Amino acid sequence: MLSQSEWEKLNDLVITINNIRDSASMRTAFLQKLMNLIDFDFSEFDIGIIKKASAPQLVDPIVVSKFSKKFEEEFIYQYENVFAPMDYVNWVFMSPESLVYRESDLLNEEVRKQSPFYLNYLKVYDLVYISGIVLACQGRFHGAISLYKCERNGDFSERDVYILKQLQPHLHARFEADAETIRKNEKSLSYMLKNQFRLTNREIEIMGLIYMGSSNADIAKKAGIALNTVKKHGYNIYEKLEVQNRTQLVKFIIDKNLSGIWKEE
Repeated sequence: MLSQSEWEKLNDLVITINNIRDSASMRTAFLQKLMNLIDFDFSEFDIGIIKKASAPQLVDPIVVSKFSKKFEEEFIYQYENVFAPMDYVNWVFMSPESLVYRESDLLNEEVRKQSPFYLNYLKVYDLVYISGIVLACQGRFHGAISLYKCERNGDFSERDVYILKQLQPHLHARFEADAETIRKNEKSLSYMLKNQFRLTNREIEIMGLIYMGSSNADIAKKAGIALNTVKKHGYNIYEKLEVQNRTQLVKFIIDKNLSGIWKEE
């Protein structure tokens, strides 16, 4: 199904997965090189987190596309803030194990094209065909790759899906290895936050609640402190870590592989 040169490109992608240790750099290089193998118009590679009794969340998106930065930001913003609850295949992110999917294989075409998610989001941005990879292991949601194509370029082919299936085990292994490293280093990571960045135990606790998506009001309730105290702790965390907002804090946590510090009861 693939030519010799295509197999060489695929092997280069595997090397990229294994050799670039920084998460954001690996995900960026991966999508850039994947574009040389699969013809897509827009792509994102997200880190996955899941809260107890809550839906999976996609955070820290890396985007590679044929569009402007403004288009990319608007497309991501609209999904995160408006259309995510309407996504008719977001159940794939709840898969207990890794998988490759093509949206057109999962949903009746007529039903899909009549849905608000398609009509008000995908159709508006002309990114109507989707394929991707969900990365998970034993119920732990590690991340997701989503590829999009414009209507004029047609749906993803069997060849495209085949390529994703070849890459999925290597991505799965990379994320499992990263997760195992985090689990082994949980105590030393907490020590690093306390000593290198001068965070207190309470600030580390609140940092984790912010990472898990809790609002300031929720944090106040869970931590048993006043709302103003939460805001003060948040300000101190941002100042010590030299970040400006929640988005940058989440990126900081992901880039430094700190997520394993916090485990929900």
